[in-house]
Amino acid sequence: MTERANVPAVEIAFRTDPGRDPEKQVNEDSARHVETALGLLAVVCDGMGGHAGGKEASELAVKTIVELVQSAPPMTKPRDALRVAIEEANRRVWSMPTNESGHRPGSTVVAALVHPGGADIAHVGDSRIYLVHAGAIAQVTKDHSMVQQMVEHNIIRAEDAASHPDANKILRALGIAKDVEVELRPEPIPYVAGDVLVLCSDGLSDLVGPAEILDTAGGKPAQQAAGQLVDLANARGGHDNITAMVLRMKASAAVSESATLVKTVQLTAHAVPPDRASGPRGTQMAPAHAAMPAGGTHMMPAATPVGGNPPVSAVVGIPPAPNRPSEAGAGRSRAPLAIGIGLALIALAIAGVLVWTLNQPKHVNVPIVANDAGMRDAAASTDSNEDASVTTDVTPVPPLTSPSGSAAKWWLDPDASPPNGEPRECARARWAKKAGKPANLVETYEKACRAAGGSL
Repeated sequence: MTERANVPAVEIAFRTDPGRDPEKQVNEDSARHVETALGLLAVVCDGMGGHAGGKEASELAVKTIVELVQSAPPMTKPRDALRVAIEEANRRVWSMPTNESGHRPGSTVVAALVHPGGADIAHVGDSRIYLVHAGAIAQVTKDHSMVQQMVEHNIIRAEDAASHPDANKILRALGIAKDVEVELRPEPIPYVAGDVLVLCSDGLSDLVGPAEILDTAGGKPAQQAAGQLVDLANARGGHDNITAMVLRMKASAAVSESATLVKTVQLTAHAVPPDRASGPRGTQMAPAHAAMPAGGTHMMPAATPVGGNPPVSAVVGIPPAPNRPSEAGAGRSRAPLAIGIGLALIALAIAGVLVWTLNQPKHVNVPIVANDAGMRDAAASTDSNEDASVTTDVTPVPPLTSPSGSAAKWWLDPDASPPNGEPRECARARWAKKAGKPANLVETYEKACRAAGGSL
């Protein structure tokens, strides 16, 4: 294969295998690498849909991406070429017919366009790219999956993601909606001679951890490394189709001769799987209404380095098989996690308002009472709708006193004797009526007057 001016010196190989599940012997993974005027293109797609056309969807996606990148004008930016090609692949997969049950075929995609200025990366779904550099490994892509979002929102721990019931439910894929949001690295990844890129489907990353990828791909020829990675996944059950593509850089990118600065997202897909005879039933999407909205390119933030030095081994053997990923999450659901989180927050807010309301103190309305004993008796009754157990102590009001220099009204002084012998209640009633006091108060005084034997 003749290298073009924009194709760096790269040793590249891949291997794909249907795995060990007898129900999945139709390999829905597709992969291809090809030299283009923009650089070396490497693509891995993981089809979804089984009999609904997962194999055909991944093959169509790979074919479309290769076709559009190869035909892109030489001055096109590599990342723009990747975005346009993947968006067109989505439209073509979207146009595929659905099966009798109404299920749409779909596919994930991860792609690298390697050129002298670095490696541009694009992906949709949970297929991944790892970078091996200077004895360490980094996960370059971030899964578009429910468990990845749960980890980012601190709902679950990263180490519990692989065994979660929703472990194989993704939020983006090609062919699930008319438009797709392609995630691109904002800048090309710089590389130096000896760096390795590993593209893989989740059939590999579910069963082979980053440290093992580092150990296998870090120091072996590309063909040998790809084969050993697939063999290792098969030795651990091979619950899904498996694809590994290995690119070993033979020269450094022109942008930098220093260490590659790449950070990764928190790993979520690999964990110790449960010991069962069969693993998850491949990758599926949530319902179609949960497909990610169209529009624009989402730029992935920088992430954190993974792992340290690789394990030392003179001969690569197959490590003991861990347990296999959970079956509970069979099928890739497409319901966005954001809906569930939003409903939970609303429920918490409503519950908080109810608790606050129930804890507020009750108020008992107590009518204003007059000074004398008769009026205090009238005021002793409170609203019959209030709790009977609530009582209110009525504190007698001290006798009213006149301002300094003025005589107090005798009927307001309980110790004064009536000057004309009439009941003080009658004098009080006439005073209240003349002073324009409330009608109910005047009526009360008049009743007290008549009860005392007086007349008005």
